[in-house]
Amino acid sequence: MPLSDRGFRYGQHLFESIAVRNGKALLSLEHLALLDDAARRNGFPFSRALSAALNRFVASASLADGMLRIYLTAGEGSPGAAIQHAGCYLTWEPAHFPTATELKKGFRLTLLNRPCHGNHWGEKSGNYAEHLTAITAARANGADEGVVLDVKGYAISCAMGNLLVWLRARSGILLCTPPVARGARSGALLGWVKRNYVVLERNLRPADLKKAVAMAVTNSRLGVMPASSLDGVSLQDPSLARTLSDTYLEYHGLLRRS
Repeated sequence: MPLSDRGFRYGQHLFESIAVRNGKALLSLEHLALLDDAARRNGFPFSRALSAALNRFVASASLADGMLRIYLTAGEGSPGAAIQHAGCYLTWEPAHFPTATELKKGFRLTLLNRPCHGNHWGEKSGNYAEHLTAITAARANGADEGVVLDVKGYAISCAMGNLLVWLRARSGILLCTPPVARGARSGALLGWVKRNYVVLERNLRPADLKKAVAMAVTNSRLGVMPASSLDGVSLQDPSLARTLSDTYLEYHGLLRRS
């Protein structure tokens, strides 16, 4: 990629991250569909030929376990100019996937005090400054991940992944996630959960989260990572998230039972 590409100069690019495990690219078709959706929203040319070529490559490539990242860049041009010829490149890097012990232990979550002001929080683009600020703040608070709120005090997602919340209701336990309309990303893994479970998009305030029976963080590398606590308070039944995590791993043939 030339250094004059706007993807490098201005961070004007879109991307998807695909987990490769046991020689298989997980949910690759879903990731490519999300990249196509993002390209349409942002005016990036993404031809059927390129999409097909990427699909063939991902399906046939022999890669070790790690993260395959697909970047679609704005190409060369002046700031604000229409994107005529998008660039595309791929990278692979080794990655640590959660062990059975780490999944059982779960993530410590914290509510982040600094609200998100960005209108494109859920877009996987080169502008990740707020995400990095959020995860840094969470770790400084002794947590593994942070729940990001918008300016009205509603949950958007976690710093580096989507948020799942199990809430108790009169009808039973409800599985919820913040609405995409609030800025949550349409993650491929969250999409898998929605296809296999009843998931309600619901506006969630901190008071709702503090009453949660269970919670989990989802992204391509983590899969479904159960949460063990929120701001130091243990969740009532983390086994709900652990069961979902096991189901996802079993779906991909990755579950190792003792």
